[in-house]
Amino acid sequence: MSIRGTYSPNSAVIRALAYFAVCWIIAGLSGVTATVFGEAIATSSQLQSVEWWMSTVGCLTVIVVAYGVIWPKGTVTHDRRRHTPMVLGFGLLWGISQGQLYLAIRMGAAEINDNRLVIGVLTFGVISTVTGLWHDRYWDRFVSPPHNIQAWNGRKVVFCHVPNLVVTLTYLAVHDNHAIFVALQTLALVLSTWFMHFPAPTWPLGPGSGEPRVG
Repeated sequence: MSIRGTYSPNSAVIRALAYFAVCWIIAGLSGVTATVFGEAIATSSQLQSVEWWMSTVGCLTVIVVAYGVIWPKGTVTHDRRRHTPMVLGFGLLWGISQGQLYLAIRMGAAEINDNRLVIGVLTFGVISTVTGLWHDRYWDRFVSPPHNIQAWNGRKVVFCHVPNLVVTLTYLAVHDNHAIFVALQTLALVLSTWFMHFPAPTWPLGPGSGEPRVG
């Protein structure tokens, strides 16, 4: 889509792929990709730990409730048809890419301070600020199709995005499971893509999906 045009799935996908590529470049250069895909998903001691299982299931539950139950309540599809291969493929790529970017931000925070609490707070602050501005100024204007109910924007932040980061960054600080962190972020974005009916470039949009962007 153009700055003053209507929503274009083709342009949205191109812009998204460019963003994903940048995420992978940053992750590769910082060593995040090698860590995520090179380490064991969980250690043998973790797999035998009740505490670890409770923490993992707890994080999973927060993500499922936040993005599978709460987030859809503030989301509309404008009658777009759901293209299952598109929403699953896009959501997976989005989640794996952005999850690695978040880990790269955390790695940068670790260069500033070696205290895990400080690292977590710095990471949360940077991710929240950057992601908020990114979505407000670009992603939700030129990549995501119209899907937000404006009255729900604040609720999504409070009940979905903040809990997601708090529990997953805490989980990461305690257990160091980088691949699971990325998997949790990926699940969140797959659910988001699923419920917003992210459109395939070749499928027609529903009524209202191609409306001009405002603000």
